[in-house]
Parts: sequence; C-alpha cells; structure tokens
Amino acid sequence: MRRRAFTLIKMLVVIAIVALLAAMLLTALARAREKARIVQCVNNLRQWGLAYRMYGDDHHDFLPRRD
Repeated sequence: MRRRAFTLIKMLVVIAIVALLAAMLLTALARAREKARIVQCVNNLRQWGLAYRMYGDDHHDFLPRRD
C-alpha cells in the first residue's frame, strides 16, 4: 500500500488560505478596536457633561469659570 501525503503545492495552498484568513481577522479586529475607542471617548465626554451639569445644579446654576 502506498501512503498518500501532502504535496508541497497542497501545503502552500493551505498556508496561503490560513494567511488570508488571518489577515481578514486582523483587519476586523483593528476596526473593532477603533470603534471601541470612539465609544469610550463619547462616554467620557458624556460623563464630563453630566458632572458639569450636576455641579451647576448643586451650586445654584453657578459654573466655574475657565481661564
């Protein structure tokens, strides 16, 4: 019985497919990371706005002046 093994071309095709899938995955992860940064920034701005507004409510609409 002759044992069949992967040829060099088959192995190169498999490696190319794995590399292509990895590149697609890394691109998607980079996009997701950027979206997460944007969401975090918007949330931080919202928190600052709420804190500023609550300060004004607690101090009879007085807001500290920015120099």
